[in-house]
Amino acid sequence: MKHAWHLLGVTSLLVSGSLTLHASAAHAATTTFTVDGSGDASDQVIDGVCATAQNSCTLRAAMEEANMAPGAVRIEFAIAGAGVQTITPATALPVLANAAGGITIDGFTQLGTSANTDPLADNAVRLIEIAGPGPSGFDGIQMTSSNNVVRGIVIHGFRHTIWMYQPTSGNNILEGSLVGLLPDGSLDPLVHLVSGSSCVVIQSGAHDNRIGVPGDANRNVISGCAHQGVAFYNGGTTRNFVQNNIVGLDPTGTQRRPSVSHGIDVNTFTTKTMIGGLNPGERNVVSGNNQEGVEISHGTGTINNSIVGNFIGTDVTGLVATPATQNKLHGVRLEGKANCNNAPCGLDEGFETVTDNVIVNSGMAGVWIDKGVHDSLIARNRIGVMANGVAAPNVQFGIRLEAVTRISIADNEIAFNGRGIQLFSNTTNPANAVPSPSNGNHFSRNLIHDNGGALGIDLLPMSTVNDATHGNVNVNDDIRIPVLSQAVAGAVHVQTCADCIVELFVATPLTNFGGSSAFVGTATADATGNVQISFSTNTAVRKFTATATNSNGSTSEFARNISIPSAP
Repeated sequence: MKHAWHLLGVTSLLVSGSLTLHASAAHAATTTFTVDGSGDASDQVIDGVCATAQNSCTLRAAMEEANMAPGAVRIEFAIAGAGVQTITPATALPVLANAAGGITIDGFTQLGTSANTDPLADNAVRLIEIAGPGPSGFDGIQMTSSNNVVRGIVIHGFRHTIWMYQPTSGNNILEGSLVGLLPDGSLDPLVHLVSGSSCVVIQSGAHDNRIGVPGDANRNVISGCAHQGVAFYNGGTTRNFVQNNIVGLDPTGTQRRPSVSHGIDVNTFTTKTMIGGLNPGERNVVSGNNQEGVEISHGTGTINNSIVGNFIGTDVTGLVATPATQNKLHGVRLEGKANCNNAPCGLDEGFETVTDNVIVNSGMAGVWIDKGVHDSLIARNRIGVMANGVAAPNVQFGIRLEAVTRISIADNEIAFNGRGIQLFSNTTNPANAVPSPSNGNHFSRNLIHDNGGALGIDLLPMSTVNDATHGNVNVNDDIRIPVLSQAVAGAVHVQTCADCIVELFVATPLTNFGGSSAFVGTATADATGNVQISFSTNTAVRKFTATATNSNGSTSEFARNISIPSAP
């Protein structure tokens, strides 16, 4: 039996054997409802007691009561029986809408469960499964209020499996859960492509929410989703975090469990999303998805989002890349307009940051940026090479730029890919025959080596050196390569554009125009375009190349390599 009574202005609840006190005043203590059955019946009376007509506390009944509680609520589990207990809702569950203090649904309270202890993968034992009718059905756990926590559950088979929406939905947390897959880590057989049917959706002004939290016990696995793994939409959706998740693989981090589309997708006027981070436990592993690993796309208001410190295309160690961990299209895509409609692409999304990631093993490009993206930073990434120096090529390109403006690519290692960096004024997906001015794109201090093709940096016209007789007025201000010659001992003389900044590199031996295996130094040309850059006379390396960057920030291709005889 479940009882409720009042003593001196305090309501006491005896719910499935646990006594919880909560004050009737504004500072109410936490109320606990304990789910003791896997049925789906509603609460008989909303009266502070979780009880169906069969005198059981179901998840549905607990959520109904929780929404009406005067303060914070915990929903715990004590369902009799061994193994996984499956709850199969017949209709959509109640939306979490307790504005008083938030609702915590904690699957790790079920007897026999345990949170993850693996520092990289996921070995959690989860015994509460919430199974929906498939991606074309109804939604799973929805939140329109704040301060909700969902942890330690298996949940799959819903249209929006976890859905946070409206400006009132803030400071919610999803942690320690398996989202999209069956309890054993296999694919849900009901999954097929249904547009919009993503595992985690945050939209319509939802803010300051956390998908994953640092700490081994808090890691989510979000895989096998019918559209995106994690998706963000709409203006006002801001300051959300995606950290410490495995996205696109099984809990071991070795087997492919793809989302049908992207692993993580940030869209349509979403701002200040942080995907990953540099602190311990913030990295995501985003691998094995059928399209992009991470995409940021569409809309002039899609700005100031960050992709930082993640493993994209590897296993959970970041040191192994296999066919199972490959993202089939691009590791990272920054995509502006959906379609430029055979007109120049105007400025679209921008001010994005992609730094300190390992981006490898993609079916097409490591990083693809196109259709009006502007003023974004790609820095300190390993693209095509893992942290241990082992090659893991992105099949077609390291970085491909199409119809973009003021993209800064700095301090990256771009190696072993089908091509290094390519810059076009036309777009290819969909094809656009009208060129877009693509200027101010800056390449600095990158190590670009062992890529296919003759040119480490290739500006339109493709596979043609942009020298005194070749160039394109729509690409990086038609800047031409600098010309190197031997100077006095220990220096290289450079002839380039007036007042341009020159970066000198040790050239790789595979081509005649770059790439770059080490950064030597930089200097600014005078008004006649002349400058000398010194190098160490102690080094045995005597083969150099260089780039030039004009006052608009546009950088050239690599200069023709120059070999300087060693000193006698």
